[in-house]
Amino acid sequence: MGLYRYDLHIHSALSPCAEKDMTPVTIVGLAKANGLDFVAISDHNAIKNVEVALKAGEFYGINVVPAMELQTREDIHILCLFRNYEDLKAFYDSIPFSQRKNRPEIFGEQQIIDEDDNIIGYEETMLLDSADISSTKVPELAKKFNGVAIPAHIDREANSMLMILGAIHEGFTTVEFSTKATEEDMKEYREKYRIIVDSDSHVLNTISFRSAIELEEGTVDCLIDTLSKEKE
Repeated sequence: MGLYRYDLHIHSALSPCAEKDMTPVTIVGLAKANGLDFVAISDHNAIKNVEVALKAGEFYGINVVPAMELQTREDIHILCLFRNYEDLKAFYDSIPFSQRKNRPEIFGEQQIIDEDDNIIGYEETMLLDSADISSTKVPELAKKFNGVAIPAHIDREANSMLMILGAIHEGFTTVEFSTKATEEDMKEYREKYRIIVDSDSHVLNTISFRSAIELEEGTVDCLIDTLSKEKE
């Protein structure tokens, strides 16, 4: 067993609310430089910068977890983590997303970026729209594709399952708190759920370098297995 440092909820410039210097390579390189063992690009309803992040992870020698932040029909944010890009893509392709067009002059650009930090395209659909899927369906769907679904930043008011539904419904084994949460905030959830603390960073200087998780080995498979287990 060992302690491994992580930040599994970081937005690249593909998310319209993220800063433009949030390129996949920059995020992964900074995570490595600051001693993280695991990092994830978790864009809003989008995965098109994940492959570049995975390549950067191979170059820098850091575990990049294929991920996205799904916004459900109820406007709830759920962090979805997978073992490989193929499983993430299959999960993504199974979800009915909004086809409304983005208006970058209002909501921001949604940049697709290559390994040299060049903008190679823009996502045209509005990533801030909710997908047409209920939060109750997400845990089993993620499990179908060998991943894990985690209610995001449940201590916040915006887009939090706890705030919108009043409780964490069945099917979830892990919940996420923000870096602003206190131990008192987490206390009542520790008995039933595994807890992770992520930055939900949209700018480079808020990426978290403090969170750690105990794992049998420092692999993505082991991380997903651990987060998927019921709390004993």
